[in-house]
Amino acid sequence: MIDVEQVDKKAIFSGALTRATITRAFDKKYRQLVNQECIVIDLAKVSQIDTAGLAWILLLIELATSKSCKISLVNLPDDLLKLAKLSAVDTLLPIENN
Repeated sequence: MIDVEQVDKKAIFSGALTRATITRAFDKKYRQLVNQECIVIDLAKVSQIDTAGLAWILLLIELATSKSCKISLVNLPDDLLKLAKLSAVDTLLPIENN
């Protein structure tokens, strides 16, 4: 299960961001995060992530770019960083050091 708490221009994800938790309803609801000027995605509380989770984050980045929304990722789990590096997409992630 994945939960998202939105506070101002920050979305805090918690739980598993996986093929099992990224449903159509989840996707439709949280694509809306990029319908603003900027958004910070905080992944500190993500307990599990797989290739589907990485792909969804990349999709969100692409949508943000198309809508001129500045998106940044903070507190990325080590598993996500390793997966992104193995998939050769680590340079596409707008990581912000906080």
